[in-house]
Amino acid sequence: MVPALAWKLLDSVSVFSWVILLSASAAAGVANALAGGGTFLLFPALIFVGIDPIMANATSSVVTLPGGVVSAWVYRRDKPVTLRVFSTLVLVSALGGIVGSQLLLHTSTARFSRVVPYLMLGAALVFTFSDQLRNFAAAHTSSRNHMGWLIGVTFLIAIYGGYFGAGMGVLMIVLFLISANIGVQQSAGLRMWCATGINTMAVTLFILRGIVVWRVAIPMLACTIAGGYWGAHAVRRLSPATARRTVLVFAWVMSFWLLIRSWRG
Repeated sequence: MVPALAWKLLDSVSVFSWVILLSASAAAGVANALAGGGTFLLFPALIFVGIDPIMANATSSVVTLPGGVVSAWVYRRDKPVTLRVFSTLVLVSALGGIVGSQLLLHTSTARFSRVVPYLMLGAALVFTFSDQLRNFAAAHTSSRNHMGWLIGVTFLIAIYGGYFGAGMGVLMIVLFLISANIGVQQSAGLRMWCATGINTMAVTLFILRGIVVWRVAIPMLACTIAGGYWGAHAVRRLSPATARRTVLVFAWVMSFWLLIRSWRG
């Protein structure tokens, strides 16, 4: 029933809606290549054209997954911790992703619609102060690995990642800096592997449940890849700081729009 609903919903998508979706996808690819935050562009665009919030979340996860896999592959030889710690954290992340996605699948559309604006606001807040959070964490880097803390908080972040996910990368980097004896770049690499584990499990469950709107996911994915390719080549011409500020403005505007929309609904 859910897949049929998704296809029926997209039968009436206007040219204007396609322009919104594909433009947001290309911009998300550029943003992720330069400064991150592509989810802040993709998810609101899907909501804006009338897609069910839970389907929008699942579809956005599918669109962003390949980019995460590629980024994780770049870090494949950079293991900042022992193989045992690395494997444990990735496994814990995958399990948390399963729990979070199951929570989403058992959340009604009405309830998720009420929660989404606050999730977006929280994620926008984390993204806004991401540099300060990373700098603070870097200044308080642990001299040893606190495995209990690492595993427990990684699992909680992974649950959030499977449920919604925007901003989880910053939270993971801060956690790894404070709780493990590794640097900023190494924390970023470990975060990519953990995030890929989370998103892979979540997307697998979303696909099995049939809540991915493939009719828009595939064109959006193509535009995201194109945007990412262009963004990678534009690093020297377009300042990452400029891209980040643009994403931040959009994130806050969309967060408040979703909040007002939920109040009116």
